[in-house]
Amino acid sequence: MTVGASSDSPAYIQSIQCSVGGLLRPPTMAHMVANTGSTCRDFCMLERNILSHLKLALLLSLLSSSLLLRARLVPEKEGNTDTGGGVPLAVVEFVAALACIVAGVWEYYSGYWDLRKTRAFLAATKPHLIIMGSVAGVIFGTCIVLLVQEA
Repeated sequence: MTVGASSDSPAYIQSIQCSVGGLLRPPTMAHMVANTGSTCRDFCMLERNILSHLKLALLLSLLSSSLLLRARLVPEKEGNTDTGGGVPLAVVEFVAALACIVAGVWEYYSGYWDLRKTRAFLAATKPHLIIMGSVAGVIFGTCIVLLVQEA
């Protein structure tokens, strides 16, 4: 604060607006994105996608837990107690759930940075596509394994 500057003077107000955390910055907000065109819709798409990834990860972890606990929707007959494949398949499902979270966070932040830099970001990134393709393969493989175990 300069000597003789009162709290009502424009120089004092300008110095308060420009000093954030001890560093001099312009008085504009650096993290604000102008809401023009489809910006709001695109940001809502990013949020919806990460929530979908989290929902899929929650379902995969629930499937992992049910495989560990051998929980079934339809109770099994008492003579049929198959113990094979529970723990390894549950671990694979849990790893797929974690990979789904990583892919969702990757897509969210890459889309967010593209939104801030006003670049087109509707094309999926290759790491996200590879991770989600492997998660889809794990889900398909789990369906086959569980169907074979039932027969």
